[in-house]
Amino acid sequence: MKTKFAAGRAFTLVELLVVIGIIALLVAILLPTLRRARQAADAAACLSNLRQIGQGMMMYKSDVGRIPFFFSLRNYPWNPVPPGATGNAVWWTAFSFGGKTTIDSVSIGYIDDHSKPLDRYIYKDLAPEPWLGAKTPAAKRVERDVFRCPADDGGGMGRGYGLPVDYLAPGVGSPYQASGTSYMSNRGFMNDVDIVNLYYKCMTGPITHEKVNYFNAGISKIVKTWPSSETVMCADIWFLWSTFYHVALPGAHSSQSIHNALFLDGHAAPAYITARDVQRWGARSTVRYIPKDGDGWRETGYTNTSRYGYTSGNYITPWNGTDPMGGSNNKQGVAPG
Repeated sequence: MKTKFAAGRAFTLVELLVVIGIIALLVAILLPTLRRARQAADAAACLSNLRQIGQGMMMYKSDVGRIPFFFSLRNYPWNPVPPGATGNAVWWTAFSFGGKTTIDSVSIGYIDDHSKPLDRYIYKDLAPEPWLGAKTPAAKRVERDVFRCPADDGGGMGRGYGLPVDYLAPGVGSPYQASGTSYMSNRGFMNDVDIVNLYYKCMTGPITHEKVNYFNAGISKIVKTWPSSETVMCADIWFLWSTFYHVALPGAHSSQSIHNALFLDGHAAPAYITARDVQRWGARSTVRYIPKDGDGWRETGYTNTSRYGYTSGNYITPWNGTDPMGGSNNKQGVAPG
């Protein structure tokens, strides 16, 4: 006996096009949602990183009695100074409060892993030898390092904006790979009036390790008077460049100018930069940096903008350096010898 099977009816072209259209519509609807969900997950992981760094900072403050804003002694351009010797420059440790570098070359301002103040609280294995001019080989990386922002994928924190992130290590597009951390220290502290005045009082030549240590201790005493719940310790690089260039750049995990930041009291939270903030800061000067503040965050203890010469035009700091976008600015914190 023969069994007859009914042949399946083929899709018509119209039906196929309808199905394809429905799939395309669903993709168009779901992709933004998935992208926002991924951004939210990355932002949460980033905040978790900063909270752990904050715990290390609080332990450091408890043990040492200082905050991790500091300068290190160098012989220009960036050579280390042996104990008992003198140098001709000090380096603002923008990326050197913690983290372990992963490249073989030495980036500008390089400090060995064991010399970074927070590393002893974050890592179990640190190279014991001091830096004498050759970079200590990086230890085997952990799978997830708290000093690496999820957006720091090697391509410049995931954003371009024409701002070269490799200005400290040419050819390296990741702050984490170049300096060991995706998070940049608050720049405003080194332009605070009291700290600048302290520099001129104690940093007369020749510059020694003792003078730099005295200067760092004085910085800590000044910073301790600032509101710790509002003063930024560190943040993603786009927050720092927003304040540097006077533009509300989108955050590493947002299409808006919402950035993750760690504060001096150890808590981590989003920091917002609004168009009103940028307007209040006024035009950017290419020869000086003026500390910034916004809603719930600040770079120094003062919010009185006249103190920083917003209108006077005569605010002078000892820091010379290079603006990654060209022009002179106190970007890197190098004191002349």
